[in-house]
Amino acid sequence: MATLSTISRSTVFQRVIASCAIFVTLSLAVIWTVGPLRIAQIEATEQQIIDDILESVPFIRNDGGEAGLIAAYRWDDNRDVWTDEDIFVILEDEDTLLAYRDADENITAGFDGLWASDEPTETELDHPEIDRPVIAKGIWLEDGSSVIAGRFVPERVFNIQSFVGISSIALIVIVMPLALLTGFFLSRGVFQRLETLWETAETVSKGSLDARAPLTGSGDEFDRLGAGINQMLDKVEALTRNVEAVSVGVAHDLKTPLANIGGRLELIRRDIDNPIAVAEHVDIAEARLQSLLRIFDALLRMGEIETGKRRAAFQAVNLSALCDDIAESFAPLFEEADKSLKVAVAPNLTVQGDSDLLTQLIANLLENALEHSRDAAQAHIALHGTDGMICLEIGDDGPGIAPGAAERIFERFFRADASRSTAGNGLGLSLVKAIADLHQADIALLEGRTGAVFALRFQPDSGSYKIV
Repeated sequence: MATLSTISRSTVFQRVIASCAIFVTLSLAVIWTVGPLRIAQIEATEQQIIDDILESVPFIRNDGGEAGLIAAYRWDDNRDVWTDEDIFVILEDEDTLLAYRDADENITAGFDGLWASDEPTETELDHPEIDRPVIAKGIWLEDGSSVIAGRFVPERVFNIQSFVGISSIALIVIVMPLALLTGFFLSRGVFQRLETLWETAETVSKGSLDARAPLTGSGDEFDRLGAGINQMLDKVEALTRNVEAVSVGVAHDLKTPLANIGGRLELIRRDIDNPIAVAEHVDIAEARLQSLLRIFDALLRMGEIETGKRRAAFQAVNLSALCDDIAESFAPLFEEADKSLKVAVAPNLTVQGDSDLLTQLIANLLENALEHSRDAAQAHIALHGTDGMICLEIGDDGPGIAPGAAERIFERFFRADASRSTAGNGLGLSLVKAIADLHQADIALLEGRTGAVFALRFQPDSGSYKIV
């Protein structure tokens, strides 16, 4: 069960919090960089207007004298000095405040409540109702008179300052708590999905190999992970069942020969004074021992094949010549059993592979046709190349394999009921399948054919063959 403690330690939660912290930090950095820069640009614009006005003062004084300055800075033709009400008009029009004072600092024209130094400063205006700060700067003339120009700090500056403050508070007070909640719920959702996988793994570890991870059908990464785990579990279950089947098969196939050997040893003890009988018992025991050794040899060879070690020694194998040689060696055996072997092998078909393993594959299939076909049966081996594909076909026209058994013929130690009366250990076709897989070739029991006919196909994209 996902708890707050486990969720807080989860990678998802920590990364969500880290991501949000980075986002908040970068956002604050941008806000506190762009905001002050924009304010500085606005203030620089206002100061430039003030500087332009003050730079014109000497020229106005030189051209019109004191009267020229008064005419430039008076409110209208009737009033030189501005009133408190006049300032509201200046504020609404975002215009410039002016104050022209004589050497005794008496107001001559403009607004008497505007004061400043010779450096641009932000100051408060001497006005009973307006408290908005003013950016002001003054210039002093040779006769001691002075002209001061000022601009109300624009509303935009306060808006920007307000935005920077509110945004900073929102990022810290709102975004981070939301990040905690988001991280918690995201992590909890992930934990719920992962817990199903953990439960599946725990169930499998307790021995329930048929347990599978549930899928939502969404196709997301958890479904893909679950599907991969299920495929792995299918493979593990199949391998486990195979090991169990092999164990049972080995035990079954070893029990009778070992019992026979044990019986022969008892007979040797009984007939110890009869050399002829002892020799006969030893021969029979040795035959049973050879049967056991063949089983172990087949198992070891299959293990070697399935590990892929033999693939490193692959080389070009003339499959046509190999089929002809094996068919020629098996022909007398078929004749002796009153059966026939038809050979149709196209020349010069070459594959990349292991000659010894391919020999055993062909020999096992021919032995299968020889031992399990009816009397006077006709077996065949055919090899041909079509559309860039090499096809090897080996079979007979006998009774074939029952449909229920056809699906299991490549399992280790599996023997159909009809073949239990004949010698064998159920490893021949398993070995054939292992060799075919090693050579990246498909092998199948053909349907709709008389008898048992096996087809081996080297696929065009396997890169393991060529036709010459």
